[in-house]
Amino acid sequence: MTTPDLRLVPALPEHVDLWMAMREEPVSRRLMPLEPSSRESLLERIQEATSDLSDPKATSFRWMVELDGHIIGTVAARELSRFQGRIEIGYMLSSAYHGRGLGTRAVAMALERLFEWPFLHRVWLTTAADNLPSQGLARKLGFTLEGVMREHYLIDGQRKDQQVWGLLRSEWETRRSRR
Repeated sequence: MTTPDLRLVPALPEHVDLWMAMREEPVSRRLMPLEPSSRESLLERIQEATSDLSDPKATSFRWMVELDGHIIGTVAARELSRFQGRIEIGYMLSSAYHGRGLGTRAVAMALERLFEWPFLHRVWLTTAADNLPSQGLARKLGFTLEGVMREHYLIDGQRKDQQVWGLLRSEWETRRSRR
């Protein structure tokens, strides 16, 4: 049995329609607090981000998740504070690829890259309280549930609690050394 070829590739303007389609999938609309976005606003987000972690001025990064030559998702890291040593990570896969561990692998690949920065101390992510698959991803990668912001998200017209998960460099390094 062969392992699928999963890679993170730079997000490019030609990926915008695939990203829009993922955002419109029913499972994305049900589990994620996605504010309405136009094609132009998503294109702007792609163009404002970089995949180049060596850019000393960049604070926003985006990659597309490629599986066997097909774009199936996206991983982003944003709000980088070099001074504080922290960044937020987010991710989305097309629903056709859920449940296979591909999101966990893609986020782990991004974490590997991010923790190459010697100044990075902490990565955090958020998830809706009823987004069990995202919570499973966070746990598998060693994130700790740090808190809940009650009724923080509006999803499908309903108020949802937001969970905040954190991963410290020492936890990531311990996890890596066990593999």
